[in-house]
Order: sequence, then C-alpha cells, then structure tokens
Amino acid sequence: MGVQRSREFDDPLLVNGRGGGARRHSALKEFCWTILPGILGALTAIVLMSAVLYYPYKWSFDDGKRPEFSVAVAGFSGLDPDSDLGRPTLDATFDLTLRIKEPRRYSVACTERGTTAYVSYRGAPLASGPVAQLCGKNEDTTEEGSVMAWGHAVAVPEFARQQLAEELGRGEAQVDVTLKAPARYCYMCTQTVIACKPRVGSGEFSPTCGVDKQLPTLPDNPNEKYPGYPGFPGYPGFFPIIPRARSARRLLQH
Repeated sequence: MGVQRSREFDDPLLVNGRGGGARRHSALKEFCWTILPGILGALTAIVLMSAVLYYPYKWSFDDGKRPEFSVAVAGFSGLDPDSDLGRPTLDATFDLTLRIKEPRRYSVACTERGTTAYVSYRGAPLASGPVAQLCGKNEDTTEEGSVMAWGHAVAVPEFARQQLAEELGRGEAQVDVTLKAPARYCYMCTQTVIACKPRVGSGEFSPTCGVDKQLPTLPDNPNEKYPGYPGFPGYPGFFPIIPRARSARRLLQH
C-alpha cells in the first residue's frame, strides 16, 4: 500500500513558501499603480490651492489701505516780492521734501525712476527737477527724500506775480507740485501723476496728494492722447491699430 502525499508537498512553490508571497507582492504592486495617479492628483491640487488661497489671504491684510504722498517746501529763492516778482521772468528755486507713508504689509509704494517734479502757481510754470526713486519699504513706516526744482528765465504773467506777492506777504501762498512718472508710449500704458499743494514759507507738509493714472499725451501737443487707447478716434476695440503717420513722426522726432 503506497503512501499518499499531500499536494502541498508536490508543489515546489508551496513547499518553499514563495507562491503566496509572489501573489501578494503582485497584488500590492498593482494596487500602488492604481492609486498613484490619484495621490499625485491630490498633491497637485493641494499645491495649487495653497498658492491660490495664499495670495488672497496675504493681500487681505492690505485691503482698503493706500500709501499717502505729501510734499513740503523746505526752502525757496527767487520769489522776493521786491527784487524778483517785479520782473517778467523768474529764476525760482525750490527745495522740496517728498514723504511717503506706507501702511501696507505686502506692498511697496515707490516713485518711478525718471519721475519729474513740476512746480507751478495758478497754472503758470515756475520750476522743475528730477525726482530720485523713493520707496515706502516697510509697513507703517515713513520715508522722506529731497527734491530740487529750479527754473531759469521762466516767463510768468503779471497777474500771477502780483497775486503771488500778495499771498507771500500774508503767508498764504501755495504752489502746485506735480510729480509725473515717465511717459511710455505703448498699448495700454499709463502714466502715474501725483498732485500736491504745499504752502510756501511754512515748511509744513501738504495734505495727502492725489494719485492718478493718466494716459500719456504726445510730446508736442499735451491736448492729444497717444494713439492706441480706448476713446482715441479710430480705436478698433481689442485689435491693434497702426498709429497715424503724423503722430508716429512726432514721436520719432523726440
């Protein structure tokens, strides 16, 4: 009578115990490859959502906050009522102080490189000068910088000179200080204009200046806007336009 052996002793994979392990390894590998796209997709979504939600959360600290610009006339010359304002032309000089108050945490207000300061009185130009770049670097900080503006043989109407002499005598004279960023003649470019009205002779800072984004005008005609903006005659919506030859020649000449 022969001895019957169990089937498990006849199967070499079962004898050495490797059969069940191989099947489990294959199943685990298949499972990992199945869920891998889902894991990668979830990680990608987390990264993207973190970036999308981070910036609104970051910018929420600055909602409703705006930088404040102000200007003071620290000193001036060439506006003496007796020796200067009686002449038809003036050689005025202004020592201006520009102040920036930055209340925001994640934004920085700066004057652009190439900004020019223009000083005028009742629409009559008096002086101009370059403005060095100045930035409000940190939250709730105040930065100040000096700006020199001067004029040489600037013609000023008699009525303006007389009015300025009277207001200087009463200590009530105010000048208009306008800071203009450089004009860039390109599609949808704007020019930053900061308008201030400080008193002359007191050294006090002006009320908060107005900040505006304006469309640049042609160099030889301040009443004509650069072609290529909504509202300009012939602007065809979102399609680019070709500037008129006359306007293009003007820009090339400057």
